[in-house]
Amino acid sequence: MVHQPWEPSNARMGAGLLFLAVRQWRSRPRPGEPAKLPHWMGAIDRMTVGRGLLLGFLLAAVNPKNLLLGAAAGVSIGASGRGPGSSFVVTIVFLAIAAASVAVPVLAYLIAASLMAGPLRGLRGWLEQNNGTVMSVLLLVIGVVVIGKGLGNF
Repeated sequence: MVHQPWEPSNARMGAGLLFLAVRQWRSRPRPGEPAKLPHWMGAIDRMTVGRGLLLGFLLAAVNPKNLLLGAAAGVSIGASGRGPGSSFVVTIVFLAIAAASVAVPVLAYLIAASLMAGPLRGLRGWLEQNNGTVMSVLLLVIGVVVIGKGLGNF
């Protein structure tokens, strides 16, 4: 493995992820309090395919959390000292895992809509109520890993 020097970009990305984790944690609903959903989320059930694709693209491409997570993955892959072929394979695996959280439920619903409707409705309710907590923990863990990888290379 090639020794990579500590880069300020690692610290900035890690700090950005930790900042977002704290912000997300503070904005989560308290126990017994209903989650406040963005307007677009309440309109998902009434969207056309075209609007759904546009919204999905905007949420994936413009969302600061997604940008930081993608940038952190890119820095980690780039700093790993792998060759171009290996980096390409790791990037494809990262993209497949990242897309699975959306692709698996969609495919399951397309294949067996009647079986999946109930569980997906329950999962949606749970995710709406616990989104802030889930995102906080995810951002915290990834932020700590990014900073730790940077310090490990120092």
